[in-house]
Amino acid sequence: MKKFAFILFFLPAMGAFATSDLFAALDKDGNGAISKAEAAAESRLAAAFDEYDTDGDGQISRAEFDKYQSN
Repeated sequence: MKKFAFILFFLPAMGAFATSDLFAALDKDGNGAISKAEAAAESRLAAAFDEYDTDGDGQISRAEFDKYQSN
């Protein structure tokens, strides 16, 4: 039972960590945003790029990426 409680306690934090790692991995130039070229490495993101680039600047910001991840 203790293992189960441990997993439930840390699971949300682990998910957030994985999301951060994916954003960082895709943001190859480290400018804090994901370009269309960088998004090509993640086929699902690349296919929906324009939908999640809500401000139309040609990049996926951290906030836009978080919305993508929540879907």
